[in-house]
Amino acid sequence: MVKLLTKSSKDLVLVNSELNDWENYYKENDVKTMPWFLEKLDHDVQNEINSKGRKEGKFLDLGTGPGTQAKHLASLGFDVVGSDLSQSAIEKAKKLYSEPEFVVDNILDSNFADNEFDFIFDRGIFHVFEESQLSSYLSQVRRILKQNGLLFLKCMSVDEKSIPKGQGPNLYSQNQITEFFKNDFEIQTIKNSEFEGETSGKYKAIFAVLKNKKN
Repeated sequence: MVKLLTKSSKDLVLVNSELNDWENYYKENDVKTMPWFLEKLDHDVQNEINSKGRKEGKFLDLGTGPGTQAKHLASLGFDVVGSDLSQSAIEKAKKLYSEPEFVVDNILDSNFADNEFDFIFDRGIFHVFEESQLSSYLSQVRRILKQNGLLFLKCMSVDEKSIPKGQGPNLYSQNQITEFFKNDFEIQTIKNSEFEGETSGKYKAIFAVLKNKKN
């Protein structure tokens, strides 16, 4: 069951968990007030692109929400699709940005084609799924990502002490991420990092670059 997070004072608070709740949340709130809203491109993805000289390929911004990350990736020259579970999120992203392409899609049962993407950026989606949903997440990500394609994953870290267990996203260690992905992905990079939001400040995170090993 998906966990919906919203901003209350300086804390991330667990609210509800169904599609309608995500839909209503995006319908009723200004995206710029959401705790995950970040005007600039995430620094870890920016550094990865710069350091490896990546300049082309098809990128999925998974759970695009406000669409800012998709917009920045497109401005760098990538062919970008921003996807989100919420129709309202996609409608707002389209109003904010004329490009890239924004579509409604559920990663647990995705409509994207096999081997469609060279890169997937997951900034805060993996950590909202229950354990029972993770196998569907993994199989769908592997299916739509090309062989040797890269998953850029950012999730909340167990080192973040401000979020009580069960009252926010799931918190992961580097070892847990490595164990979960190691059979299907080559762990190229995994490190401690931070989530940053315009209104929510910074939270401890893990950033990983994972290469799809499928045949």
